[in-house]
Amino acid sequence: MSPVAVSSVAEWTRACSGAFVPLRVSATAAAFHASLAQVRLGPAVTVTRVMSEASTVYRDQDLIRRQPRDDVLLSLHRRGRGWIRQHGRTAELGSGSAVMYDAASPYALSFPASMSEVVLQLPRRTLTSAGHTFAGLTAVDIPDSAQLRALTLLASSIQRPAAEEAEAIGDALIGLLRAVVQGRDAGAPATDPHLLVEGIRLWIDEQCVDPDLTPERIAAHFHLSLRTLQKLFAADGESPAAFIRSCRLRRSRSLLGGGMSVAEAARRTGFLDVDGFTRAFKREFAQTPSSVRSAGH
Repeated sequence: MSPVAVSSVAEWTRACSGAFVPLRVSATAAAFHASLAQVRLGPAVTVTRVMSEASTVYRDQDLIRRQPRDDVLLSLHRRGRGWIRQHGRTAELGSGSAVMYDAASPYALSFPASMSEVVLQLPRRTLTSAGHTFAGLTAVDIPDSAQLRALTLLASSIQRPAAEEAEAIGDALIGLLRAVVQGRDAGAPATDPHLLVEGIRLWIDEQCVDPDLTPERIAAHFHLSLRTLQKLFAADGESPAAFIRSCRLRRSRSLLGGGMSVAEAARRTGFLDVDGFTRAFKREFAQTPSSVRSAGH
């Protein structure tokens, strides 16, 4: 879905209904502006960045009866304050909070001032094997956990993944949300290291061209110790530093195949030293960067 910017409540109603599920919107200000940008991650999952001025967004029983949907939505709130009401409960939305809600039951989202958030949306069927009863999980602040941090960072960092990467990212988000919800059901944070490390890998792949990306920064982003991060990767026989390097080298190979110069491909993928890049590339692919560039012409 292409980014959408609107300047009226009527336009915002249409935009939100098209991006999420059929909704109603109300706002009291004479002037109103809002925008959203959505990324589809395979057939089942979307991630949408939302920015809006003060408004109330709601899905009532009439809409549910006429246009039923079984989607589960997770709001990852970034800026501003708000409230979500569903199943007789009200949860406050503030910077860093995460709250889940269910399109099969009436709900309302109220924002008294400008706000921004990231919304993860997926069908209920992708989570049902975890055995949830969603009525007890909606409109309740989700407690902090390593899985929730991984999910938030991955969802918030997605830009425009390649088609072959999109579904894998969507599957990772589903797995992380399942782990978060299972932890809620059990009354304690879920601790599946395989899901956590998969989320970290996908996040690294999105960020790898940053020359300042290091294992220390990754550990800090995910609120892990460096030792814990290294243990997570060691379970699969690799290290965070080696994974960063492999991601960068894969990106550089694609650029070289398109005819980019060796120095520029190195710079674009986070390598500060061309000689070091050349040696690493040859170790990884048993080819020199210049030979890959020549073969691409």
